[in-house]
Amino acid sequence: MLRYSTYESIYVNTNEENKHTQIDRWSEQVKSMIPRPLIKKLLWVILLLSVACTGMVQTFANSAGDVKVARNLIVQSGDSLWEIALREKPANMDTRIYIKEVKRMNQLSSGNIMAGEVLSLPTY
Repeated sequence: MLRYSTYESIYVNTNEENKHTQIDRWSEQVKSMIPRPLIKKLLWVILLLSVACTGMVQTFANSAGDVKVARNLIVQSGDSLWEIALREKPANMDTRIYIKEVKRMNQLSSGNIMAGEVLSLPTY
């Protein structure tokens, strides 16, 4: 009786066997080139770098600082967003950053405001 009954069965098994042997050869080559303690140290370094980079990204993403409380202000006639920001922002903060936060909080697409509008202002 024949060992293989179809053309496909001859090559499917041999391809799978070749894949396993190639993977085994590759893993043995890697193991022989790089010692195990070095691999462990590299993994620790990669882990520490990823944690440090994540922390830095989170720190710089919140460059405006965390808004603790928001207070409301009614826009008076003749007020502009720039004048309000100059009056209300913290002394050490850039006016443009404060305006950006006001626009984000109030969902404003532009800096145009009208008398009688109620603006939420961030308090840091």
